[in-house]
Amino acid sequence: MRIRHSLALILAVTALVTGCGEKATPRAWAPDDALQRADESLGKGAGEGRVTMRGTGFLAAGLEKTLETGGERPYRFDIACDSEEETHVTLVLSREGGPGDRSFDVACTAGEPTRLNLPVGAPVTAHIEPKPQDDSPPVGVVSWQLLTLEPEAVQGCADALAGCAG
Repeated sequence: MRIRHSLALILAVTALVTGCGEKATPRAWAPDDALQRADESLGKGAGEGRVTMRGTGFLAAGLEKTLETGGERPYRFDIACDSEEETHVTLVLSREGGPGDRSFDVACTAGEPTRLNLPVGAPVTAHIEPKPQDDSPPVGVVSWQLLTLEPEAVQGCADALAGCAG
């Protein structure tokens, strides 16, 4: 009989520790966890190329980065967002001397990153408007990487800036 009481006690403690009880509270969004989730989503499929640039930041600061896209191989810009308050952000890409800006929606959920192919050429500017917030903790993160690809590894639209029929 003592074994059953001990087992019941162990199960009750385990339920409390793991949050399986009735009074379990949802886990709060944490910036460190969000950065880890965004980085993990970037890692999926990154084996197709070599990372040449990488960065992370908070949505409150936005993003303003010049991507060097010279050389002999095409590029892919991967970006992931994770937020408890924002459902998406707008990424604007523009190439020096190019025809203009092009906007892309980036989902702010733990899932697949947005992947955009860029041909070799003049530098490309990646921009996300800062998300103003009060003095509260950050409400979202963005993680990105620029990869070089073998020409045969380019999938989908070969030039996100020019766009593709589709």
